Amino acid sequence: MKLIKKNYICPFCFNQNDLYQVEFRCSNDPKRCAPEPDKIYSDFRGLNPPRALAKVIRIPEPTNKREKLQALKMPRETVCPHCNEKTSLRLCPSCHSELPYTIGDYKDLIIAVIGGKESGKSHYVSVLINKIMNEIGENFDSNLQPLDDDTIKRYREDFYNPVFRKRETIMATRSARADSSVKVPLIYTLSFMGKGVFNKKKIKDVATIVFFDTAGEDLNAEETMITENKYIHNSSGIILLLDPLQLPDVRSQLPNGTPLPEESSEVEDIISRTAKLIRKAKKIKMDQLIDIPIALAFSKIDAIETLLGPSSSLNYPSKHTGCFDMDDFEAVNSELESLTKEWQGGALVQQMRHNFKNHAYFGLTALGCNPHGTQKITKLRPHRVEDPFLWLLRQHKLIPEAKS
Repeated sequence: MKLIKKNYICPFCFNQNDLYQVEFRCSNDPKRCAPEPDKIYSDFRGLNPPRALAKVIRIPEPTNKREKLQALKMPRETVCPHCNEKTSLRLCPSCHSELPYTIGDYKDLIIAVIGGKESGKSHYVSVLINKIMNEIGENFDSNLQPLDDDTIKRYREDFYNPVFRKRETIMATRSARADSSVKVPLIYTLSFMGKGVFNKKKIKDVATIVFFDTAGEDLNAEETMITENKYIHNSSGIILLLDPLQLPDVRSQLPNGTPLPEESSEVEDIISRTAKLIRKAKKIKMDQLIDIPIALAFSKIDAIETLLGPSSSLNYPSKHTGCFDMDDFEAVNSELESLTKEWQGGALVQQMRHNFKNHAYFGLTALGCNPHGTQKITKLRPHRVEDPFLWLLRQHKLIPEAKS
């Protein structure tokens, strides 16, 4: 289902632009239309000296009534004034990255995966995307399709191959300030099949899904978040991963000899900085709640099975098959909110309640084993990794809710 849109968000620099605010890159043979240095693109990607690329063609702003009516739709193509060849390669005017061909047509969902250092963000993204492509695709009659070669290459090399082929842990994500490649998100289209006229199958919904995984240290200071993490305040949903093994109250209850990461309790600071960043960017007053849905998910729950108890709802597989099961969700949400109070005190729960209008708690494990110290994944057993993502899809009415 197509939407009437007035603007779009670039999935690379996350600036919001009106639909007519788009530029083009010449697609002619370089021998016929000579490339020139593109400083805007090079500065964004951290390239020095500036890279020579095909010429950029700027579209003038609408001035009369006819042009303003045309500006209600994003232009599809233009003619290069240097070589008179048509081009359909659209660019973001702020960073000169090539925009997805679906931009401006469908709902754009930017999913921000955030969390402290060693909370398991990269492993989560790796396993979640594989899960969406396979099990979720079959259960919800949906299809996740990469939008470009950069997404295919980056997912395969940085996420899929280490976990699913080499069975090794993924190296820690570097700061965006140190590695500009971190700024390149994973961009997909997610389409859902449904019944049309005479019960014939047709594609009923399409969304552009942007996954952005950030380094834990990029959340350690407000200054860094403002410059490097603009995607957060333009996101459609946030998945905040919290490693229970980093919490002092949890560590004290685990058996001796349990491999443990470095201790940390910075999640309260991350929520505080995240809320402050969004409030400043969107001019949301303190007496108003932020309307971006946020899922607080405890990762690595396989390592704390002894603390959950035999009646825990997390002991069972997810029940979200073909629809979002509210009974299953409410059982998990209630249990994890109680555990959050027990392990982290009431401050974290209060921060969530007093900042975010729509929030929920989840428990999951991406790997199903504790490779700390060995870096080897002995047995890959993901559990409930899809729950926060499906909850966000439900918030945007892309999947149905189970009927009682």
